[in-house]
Amino acid sequence: MEKAYMLINTKQGKLKIVEAKLKEYDEIKEIHEIYGRFDLIAEVETGSLAELKSFIQNKIQIIESIRGTETLLVNDLEENLE
Repeated sequence: MEKAYMLINTKQGKLKIVEAKLKEYDEIKEIHEIYGRFDLIAEVETGSLAELKSFIQNKIQIIESIRGTETLLVNDLEENLE
């Protein structure tokens, strides 16, 4: 299982449209509006890194109302401490 957080910038006035579109995808586990450089943060889970890459390229980056994204891969710290 691969988990990532996506930081998303939307085009002006398109935040709710993007939020509604993202909620359609099973891979999106949570989504929140945030303040700062980005407009939204979404928790994403896929079965593999290849699936994550495909999801981002084929579903997220084609949403016209998204201006840009930054993806942060989660490294499970507990596994590294054992």
